[in-house]
Amino acid sequence: MKQAIHAAQAPDGPEAGEPSLTARIRDRYNDLSPMERQLADVILACPGELSGYSATELAGRAGVSKMTVSRLVRRLGYAGFEAARLAARRGGDWGSPLFLLPPGGPAPASASASAAVSDGDPAPLDAHFRRSAEALAATARQTDPAMLARAARALADARRIWVCGARNSAFLAGYARWQFIQVRGEVHQLAASGETMAETLADLAAGDLNQGDLLFLVGIRRRPPAIVRLLRIAGERGIPTILIADSHSALEAPPPPLTFRCETRSLAALDTHVAALAVIHALAAELIPLTGEAGRARIRAIEDLHERLGEL
Repeated sequence: MKQAIHAAQAPDGPEAGEPSLTARIRDRYNDLSPMERQLADVILACPGELSGYSATELAGRAGVSKMTVSRLVRRLGYAGFEAARLAARRGGDWGSPLFLLPPGGPAPASASASAAVSDGDPAPLDAHFRRSAEALAATARQTDPAMLARAARALADARRIWVCGARNSAFLAGYARWQFIQVRGEVHQLAASGETMAETLADLAAGDLNQGDLLFLVGIRRRPPAIVRLLRIAGERGIPTILIADSHSALEAPPPPLTFRCETRSLAALDTHVAALAVIHALAAELIPLTGEAGRARIRAIEDLHERLGEL
């Protein structure tokens, strides 16, 4: 699976056999010093900007020394900073529009609009929709159908499912719960309002899924420390876990076998979550037939109660 993901992220063009700048950072992230990670985070946030900075300017932007810049690019396997700049200029992983943005961010809206008209490029709105479509396509290429089927089976067989996420990932975890409870019960939030994670986590039972619990964790960057610790503890306790993560940030804990990487980079400063939603929807679609008659009976019961309660 790891090889398949790397293949989907490999750059096009004459340097296709060479690992991209961001791939090198991801592969070595856990071995970097704190200052090198600080610099790496700046590069990963907008890798295209690297081509527009000198080593001194990049060091200043990241709040590190110029020596840290030199040390990081050598650790990544480049002969020097100019070689790293060239890698950024080539577009890196998969031709991300982020590599095409000028240093300092996009031009003012009026200038961007006139440039789009003169150059024949798509209007900004079209570009955002196109980027969302590209994120979906990239995620589809790196999603293993067999692994998706195994995850759906785990969702069907678990005694209880606990969904968890923080920041934007909290919304995605909530969406997953809303999808899953249509066809099966015992899908809970970890942790509910006013509760701590520990108060719920103490009750999670490992072991066979039909006798134990399943953790459904959404961890799109930037993951708070508590989410990272939860992932580690779940692994240590042997609690089966499905993880929805982004495709480009390094995981701070060993990923569980059922990890789905979603492309989230966008043309704006905010991530796009269309691919993560699509993976969750695909899992729900796979789950429906696995619940059989019990799932259909639950849907009928829910619809009957909707009518009696006058909720919809």
